[in-house]
Amino acid sequence: MPAFGPTSKPVYVILGSGGHTSEMVKIIQALFQLSEEPGYYKPQKYLLATTDTTSKIRFKKALEESINHHIEPDAFIEVPRSREVGQSWLSTIFTTLYAFIWSFWLIFRDQPRLILCNGPSTCVPFCIAAYLWRLVGRLERGTKMIFIESFCRVHTLSLSGKILLHFVDLFVVQWQPLADKYGHMENVKYFGNIM
Repeated sequence: MPAFGPTSKPVYVILGSGGHTSEMVKIIQALFQLSEEPGYYKPQKYLLATTDTTSKIRFKKALEESINHHIEPDAFIEVPRSREVGQSWLSTIFTTLYAFIWSFWLIFRDQPRLILCNGPSTCVPFCIAAYLWRLVGRLERGTKMIFIESFCRVHTLSLSGKILLHFVDLFVVQWQPLADKYGHMENVKYFGNIM
């Protein structure tokens, strides 16, 4: 079990569009079903891109129907996306900087005790901001970052995974080829297919 318990400091769950949201639903379902202590992973704040029009509805509905987990409307935080699909690389510089400013502010304000993500680019600024706040002593060392590489990544890491591999506390891969390639790193763990 992670070295933290119930507190007012939130667990950040970072949602992404499409398959990332479906995978995160399964991860959260497992957390609630496997946790020995009710409320262990509460309170939760769900971060999603302002331009993501479907994840909030899909995520809320799936959790309320599957594990009877009611999500308050204020549990969702809309944040700027670093890069939209098809966005030019030049303009990405500016949108990423804007996303970093938001990330630094939210991490400082909320002091999350866990950041849980599974690959959307929205998670990159938050994990790096948390890492840097820890370096300068403005975020507790107990704050953990867990990155679960997407189920569809069998042989290569996603771009988000490649960026965050050296920043997160736990990096979970779901396929043996990735475990063979990155298993020598202390923070990389392979538990088999967890979806």
